[in-house]
Amino acid sequence: MRRAKQVLTSPDTDYREKVETLLQTLQTLRETEMLFFVDELGPLPVKKHGGRLFVKKGEAFVVPQYQTPKGSIIQAGALSATTNQMTWCFVQSKDSRAMVDLIEILFNQHRDKTRLYITWDAASWHDSISLVDWLETFNQQTIKTEEGPLLALLPLPSCSQFLNIIESAFGVMKKAVIHHSDYQSDDEMKTAISQHFVERNVYFQENPKRAGKKIWEIDFFRDMDILRSGNYREW
Repeated sequence: MRRAKQVLTSPDTDYREKVETLLQTLQTLRETEMLFFVDELGPLPVKKHGGRLFVKKGEAFVVPQYQTPKGSIIQAGALSATTNQMTWCFVQSKDSRAMVDLIEILFNQHRDKTRLYITWDAASWHDSISLVDWLETFNQQTIKTEEGPLLALLPLPSCSQFLNIIESAFGVMKKAVIHHSDYQSDDEMKTAISQHFVERNVYFQENPKRAGKKIWEIDFFRDMDILRSGNYREW
């Protein structure tokens, strides 16, 4: 008897090249450069959510199957690979405009740097023509004024969310803030999420640690068969 195992894989034909580029960039970052893992979360409905809960023996925690949401939120976030600090904003939709808003926030926060690397998944709005054109224009203006960092994109391989470290930060937030919650408005949920990330940032300011333990280890990517591209893997 053999049991099928779920493995980390990607069908991207350029998987090896993209991973090596990301790893090389991570390991050679200068003090004047920063790399951010970017992603979006949501839409998250504002309703009663289930989750783990301590209850008395014999009691049952019930979450209605059908609920009328009191609203919904979408969050865009950027996690610094070196400082482990989270930058976030709440947006109306997942599109190029939302990414521009987040990148402008990062630019204004780190005007003393020379270059900001942005790495994200293969979502359509991450490599749209409008976003690429905006980025080129923005960099040209930065070169002209000589103020602020240049922006560079490092796309992740397709279907490789396991390489985007910000996913784990979002997961921890959902367990702490969204699971077993019953917020009455989207503003109340936004406040709770923001408070969580504020406290997280303070913790890593007091306890410095790079984001993503595995991705900083060279051995993790040395054997490409561990995370090779393709739809299937033999066992």
